Amino acid sequence: MHVAAFNISIVAYICAAGLALAYLIHRSELVHRVAGLATIAGWVLHTIALVARGHQIGRPPLGTLSEALSVAVWVVVLLEMWVERQYGMRVLGAFVFPVVVVLMVKASAARPPALGTALVSAWVWVHIGLALIGIAAFVLNFAGALMYVLQERQIKVKRQGAFYYRLPSLQTLDRLTYQTLALGFPFLTTGLILGMVSAPASWGSVFTFDPLAALSMIVWLIYAGTLAGRAAAGWHGRRAAYFSIVGFVALAITLGAGLFLPGKHGS
Repeated sequence: MHVAAFNISIVAYICAAGLALAYLIHRSELVHRVAGLATIAGWVLHTIALVARGHQIGRPPLGTLSEALSVAVWVVVLLEMWVERQYGMRVLGAFVFPVVVVLMVKASAARPPALGTALVSAWVWVHIGLALIGIAAFVLNFAGALMYVLQERQIKVKRQGAFYYRLPSLQTLDRLTYQTLALGFPFLTTGLILGMVSAPASWGSVFTFDPLAALSMIVWLIYAGTLAGRAAAGWHGRRAAYFSIVGFVALAITLGAGLFLPGKHGS
């Protein structure tokens, strides 16, 4: 049951992505409503798939990196629906759902072995959960940064392009990127700390090499630098947006390495 629900949820997310992009271009109210229905349907089916999977294996569906990535997508969609309503940002889905689809395909394409004895520790569960919330926040951070760059470029060239009236104001987008960064960074930081604390019991040593763990530190440094720049150096706007985009690219590479390269987290 969980496999069927999971696969149908991917189809629903693909439909939501296509409809959200169509709404970005045509601004049809009907298209937006159907996109919203596809989003809700995909999220509900995804929820059913996760619950069924958890019931089948007798634990939360976080025992493999692909399972954890699927849960992260579930959180992303939930946050997207909330932010869209909170900010009135109706075009957000056009920038979030293509990422959602890619992450869901990644989650379904790779099935690394379970983390095994590492999951005995409750701290490992907390480590995974916090890291997933951080990842979800950074997806929205990336979407906001990408929209900022596109909107700022249209204003800079003094040419009101096709998306000028469709995208939110620069102030709204800058606030979104800052708030999602401020949300995601503490969760990621705490998750990484708990991962290092639990590593000796799980892996035998905190210094055991793992590609996902090693690359995660690079991701942390990029986001830490971005947050420090915004808080202490007054970064905002384009510079902060570019750093957010670089951070997400590094995050995507990190997740890919964890899924497809040999290591403690991967295959």
